Amino acid sequence: MKHTLIAASLALASSVAHAYTLSALLPASNNGSGWTGSSAPTQIISAPSGTAGENEWFSRYALGNGDAGFNIDASLLAQLKHAPLQQDNGAGLIATGSTVRVSFLGTGAARDSWLFLAHAGSTPFNAADFWAPIYASGGSNQLAGYNPLSSANTLFQTRGGCSYAQAKAGNQCAPGQIGQSREISGLTAGDSLVFGLQASVLHYQADRIHYPDTHYFFSGETINNIDPLGWNDGRIHTKALKLGVGRYLVGFEDSWGGGDQDYNDNLFLFEGVSASVDAPPAGQLPLPGSAGLALLGLGLLGGIQRRR
Repeated sequence: MKHTLIAASLALASSVAHAYTLSALLPASNNGSGWTGSSAPTQIISAPSGTAGENEWFSRYALGNGDAGFNIDASLLAQLKHAPLQQDNGAGLIATGSTVRVSFLGTGAARDSWLFLAHAGSTPFNAADFWAPIYASGGSNQLAGYNPLSSANTLFQTRGGCSYAQAKAGNQCAPGQIGQSREISGLTAGDSLVFGLQASVLHYQADRIHYPDTHYFFSGETINNIDPLGWNDGRIHTKALKLGVGRYLVGFEDSWGGGDQDYNDNLFLFEGVSASVDAPPAGQLPLPGSAGLALLGLGLLGGIQRRR
């Protein structure tokens, strides 16, 4: 009864605080000119380092779409890995209009995860508020008493239909939701968006893989991953790569302490957003802003004065 009341009160608070709604899953064929059917074809890509033995054979990334932004290749993964970490702001996303579209483009992670919308609004995300019901349910991060995810905030399951064990058994499966999208509507331009990743428990003895706890990692600033009781690691867990106006490829790290920091554990394309700290478009150098141009002008002026 206690857990039911907690869940009900949180749901009520969410309905008051957030006016957004999530669409049903949209088929991959709605995303561009090249895909057909409900999900996208996938490929396995070696780890960006190219080090022998690091081919992530269990990875699955979308390909074969007429819109290049939906296709993940080794070059794009390398650009994401080497993009600036954005130490202060992480991959902070801001709605540019009333609707944001999110597409799931692949996973390089062994463990299953769920992407969810943790916060949308003009106020900052409060990590302590997120953890409070979990504390109240008995302090378990194995979801024994309370699960903060629901149909109202969950966007994607990242390895549904293709668990690590299934991939290990035949390496033929593909996660069913790759290439699919959801739309978040009812937003206001300027709303801060924080997305959470619920990374699930995984044990696979043959490969000595053990993730004994459910973890939560959030996009955006470092403070989003700081928790008073130490249930989060205080690290940035996302990188963003700008693919065009209003379009960002965002990659999550799903391991405690930052993992291997390639940020390809789970990849999503966000459309209808800006970033708190813009990464340069893929394959391009950032253009100087007004401040940079002003400094450049002062430098040139100083050089002229010295020559005189």
